[in-house]
Amino acid sequence: MLAKCLIAMLSRSRFWPWIGVLFLLFGSLQVFAQQSDNVSEYKLKAAFIYNFSQFIEWPESAFSAPDAPFQICVVGDDPFGEILKPIQKRKYHTHPIEISYPKTVSEAGSCRILYLDTQNKASQWRDIVKNLGDAPVLTVTSNIDAMDSGFCIGFVSLEGKTRWNMNLAAARKAQLKISAKLIEIAVMIVGEASR
Repeated sequence: MLAKCLIAMLSRSRFWPWIGVLFLLFGSLQVFAQQSDNVSEYKLKAAFIYNFSQFIEWPESAFSAPDAPFQICVVGDDPFGEILKPIQKRKYHTHPIEISYPKTVSEAGSCRILYLDTQNKASQWRDIVKNLGDAPVLTVTSNIDAMDSGFCIGFVSLEGKTRWNMNLAAARKAQLKISAKLIEIAVMIVGEASR
């Protein structure tokens, strides 16, 4: 009986537009929630990327002058948009931070931190770590095989939280000295001092 009443009520033409509006509203809210989760994820990753610079020491030879820029670079797809811009107001010691988007591997060699969201989407960057050699560049990615690909830091999601794995051999090859504090809170460490 109740089902017949509901069907009769819904069959009246004035209810159908409201049902359509409700579906559109809930669908839009779901898309908005997904987009805001994505923005939150990249805000967090941007904060981590900046904070990595506070716990890592680059060799003096990485800078041409005491006030040479400290470049944080994004290659391939840029998931950050405007999120990284406020970091440009900060410094790494005496070096003003600049955000760059290199187009070639040789341009990427002047980066001090290089972020690649996923290698699969940017085939020209697939061998970036190998091509950088021992350049003093902290390579960071969200790619699932970061440690196998030779990246220094790979973001991972653990219990819904963004964390990171570290490849100490890759960092050593890049002439970087990583603070024990940063190593201590990594989820997984490969290379020296593995756990």
